[in-house]
Amino acid sequence: MTHPPVTLHADTRSPWGEPEKMNFTFLIVWLFVFEAFVRLEDIFPIIGSLHPVFVLGIGGTLAFAISVIRGRGRFQYSTELGMVLSLTVWFILGIPFAYWRGGSLHLLITDWSRTLLFFFLLTQVLTSVARIRKILWAVVLSELVVSVASLIGRGNLAYEVGERFAGVNKGLLGWNFLGITLSVTLPFVAYLYVSRRSLVRTCFLLAVLGCTGWMLVLTASRGGVFGIAFSGVLSWWFILRGTPRSRLSIIVLALCLLVSVAKAPDVFWERLSVWNGSDSQWNSTAASAAESAQGREKLLKESILDTLHNPVFGLGIGNFAVYHGNNEGSTGSYGTHNTFTQISSEGGLPALLLIVLLVGVVISHMKRVSSDPTNNAIDVELRLLARATLVSTLAFVFSGFFAHIAYDYLLYYIVGIEIGVWTIARGSFAASRAEVKSSERFHGPLWTRRVHQWR
Repeated sequence: MTHPPVTLHADTRSPWGEPEKMNFTFLIVWLFVFEAFVRLEDIFPIIGSLHPVFVLGIGGTLAFAISVIRGRGRFQYSTELGMVLSLTVWFILGIPFAYWRGGSLHLLITDWSRTLLFFFLLTQVLTSVARIRKILWAVVLSELVVSVASLIGRGNLAYEVGERFAGVNKGLLGWNFLGITLSVTLPFVAYLYVSRRSLVRTCFLLAVLGCTGWMLVLTASRGGVFGIAFSGVLSWWFILRGTPRSRLSIIVLALCLLVSVAKAPDVFWERLSVWNGSDSQWNSTAASAAESAQGREKLLKESILDTLHNPVFGLGIGNFAVYHGNNEGSTGSYGTHNTFTQISSEGGLPALLLIVLLVGVVISHMKRVSSDPTNNAIDVELRLLARATLVSTLAFVFSGFFAHIAYDYLLYYIVGIEIGVWTIARGSFAASRAEVKSSERFHGPLWTRRVHQWR
């Protein structure tokens, strides 16, 4: 698979050929996305009293509603949105059957409602490639801010968990979740890198990769390392391979690998069982890592058994740790460490089916867009973006077996990007179809077949 040179233009029109609308709403959503990942209240605790996520979420919703009422925007329904709304309804129906009804209701009102609002707003404002790029930059910028703030504060005991470095962020950009988030966003970084030649952009992305990569090494997260390796290979194969800048990316990756090998702390290699320093320290860390692996295997088996015992509604969202903590007389159970068994054990098999179908729709749509045969400049970028979204989805599926993040933003961030790409692709193809209808007659059958695949 090779890619032609990408010549891009600022796409500021919707897929229907109309000028972009809801600009103020999009600005609030951009800030919402940035704050959801960066969590400024973790860096500056005083900001926490302002409840920025709540304020931005409600502000974005009100701005969108006003735009629709005034005719400056419109509600966009999608299959994926319907699936997520159906999942929400299923969570609500399961509350009366939950092990701890109050806990399920609290998670639904707090964490899940924020994720749902985050996802809904993304589906409504991502109507152009330019807007999708800006959302991607919001997350990339948040990664740089968090990693720099964490590295500056290194040595602060509050940023450490045992011998491992957790960082300042208490959300998706900290500790065990950092590597998973990086594996999901790495394909989009590759897309931003190849989509436009710019020294400033390249230097910025290198700074992001350097800081976040070193943060990942310090966290010594095995799942994060495996996820990054998986995502990196797919990103090179589907996005970088065949582009003029692929060789430079390989050189940079090799240099980063050499630096990591030379500077990585002992705990990193000890947890991966690759190299051991002093015997006593290695034995202690290795024993801890082995105990962690055994504990996760136990949690996985328990979550599968819970699914089989409660196949319809599960234990209730957010109830796995509480259920096993109470039954075992301990608070040691802190989650399934598997997104898919988390959903099945807490939401039942119907909830798991909805998640699997959602992922399947994303993969199917992005495969169609990435294989579109058109060759104009905007469509070249759209295909690259579709490939990045496809790789990001696969990276989430892979990393989902190492962490329980079913109710967090990450999956729905990817799906929101996918909905934008799919909507733009359908609008672009509809415009091409209208243009081709007025062309020579022998082009008709070919384009008819192409149009049919988008229906």
